[in-house]
Amino acid sequence: MSEWHHREHGPITEEKLVRAVHILADIVEEHGPAFRPLYQDLRRQLAELRQEQQAVEAAHARAAQGASKVA
Repeated sequence: MSEWHHREHGPITEEKLVRAVHILADIVEEHGPAFRPLYQDLRRQLAELRQEQQAVEAAHARAAQGASKVA
């Protein structure tokens, strides 16, 4: 357990959140509703991450479109 504790986790990515959501879904299904709040929180975090990514992509698209109009 101490090896896991000292591992470098890196940034939270969509891939990591999706994997965690799937694991927690299996746990909730197998062990009942005690884990449901954690599962719901993780799903919320995934949705927020996706919204942030979409906002960044939209901002980049607007900036690129604005740059092409200036040129």
